[in-house]
Amino acid sequence: MILNKIIIAIISLSTMLLSTTYEIKEQDLILEIENKAPELEKKIEEQKKVIIEKIDNLTGEVLLKAQENRIKYIDPTYTLDKDIPKYDKSGRKIGVLYAKGYTFNPIEFMSVVPPDFIIFNACDPSETKYVNNLIKDYEEKLKDYMLVNSGCKNKDLRKTEFNSKVYFLTKEMRDKFEVEHTVSIIYIDKEKKRIAVKEVSADEKDNN
Repeated sequence: MILNKIIIAIISLSTMLLSTTYEIKEQDLILEIENKAPELEKKIEEQKKVIIEKIDNLTGEVLLKAQENRIKYIDPTYTLDKDIPKYDKSGRKIGVLYAKGYTFNPIEFMSVVPPDFIIFNACDPSETKYVNNLIKDYEEKLKDYMLVNSGCKNKDLRKTEFNSKVYFLTKEMRDKFEVEHTVSIIYIDKEKKRIAVKEVSADEKDNN
């Protein structure tokens, strides 16, 4: 009986000590967080400034300004590097639909022509003037188009009439369509079955 009482007393004492230690550690942790709060807030604000600055200075891929009018064509013909399997209605493979080495031009299969891309520097006065006239022509003919900015910083773009109406030129888009200059108009030439990249010097008097 005496031994049991001693064991109970030891357990009770240990529990009290652990509880006290936990409370002390918890208080220390809270105090440490409170002390570091201003430092953390400062770092968060600094990161926000860095992110905002990057967004403000976003320009898209920067291209040189076209010095002459010219047009080039890209052949989108593609050759399969592997077989395209054929399946029945139940999803079971029953053969080959298109064999490796099959060559095709995706333009031949287009039922709907995608919108033209108009790539320009939205901060350049001569280019914006040209693009505005071009937009009127597109809208009169009910043609679809997408505006793509190259070179104009986002913070400056927001001050223009094109704010929120343009996309930024990506590296993938530049490389895929071999775009070199602004203004560039990318469109599908159904007759030639090619992707056309028309470069226009906005400073030229005759830039149609």
